[in-house]
Amino acid sequence: MKMLSLMTAMLLGLSSTPALTEEEWFFLLSGQSLTCLRDHAGDYAPKPGETLFIRVSDCGTANMKGQDFADMVVNSAPDIEVAEADSPDAVVAFLASDFECLASLPLPEDDTLVAYYPERCAVEARD
Repeated sequence: MKMLSLMTAMLLGLSSTPALTEEEWFFLLSGQSLTCLRDHAGDYAPKPGETLFIRVSDCGTANMKGQDFADMVVNSAPDIEVAEADSPDAVVAFLASDFECLASLPLPEDDTLVAYYPERCAVEARD
């Protein structure tokens, strides 16, 4: 009986411990790149619920298209490169809701780095 009480106390103690919060994730992009993605939302036009992987450098070019992730990596050697902590993301994974969000946000149109937070539809300048 003591063992059961001890187990119950441990479980109650664990369940009342606050969960550790994860850091909020974001895409780090230049204002110019984010503006380009917003301006070309109609060209990408993902279906509701579809995730589109977009090479940011292709935005506004003839190569501009969103792809399924498997299509981006098939028949290609791994591109292993360690980027600097504050370098912009080369690829973004956007949903239709991300393009809708961008349409409602004021975006810088220069090369200022910004963090785009898809979950809360926000953009914040990065220093």
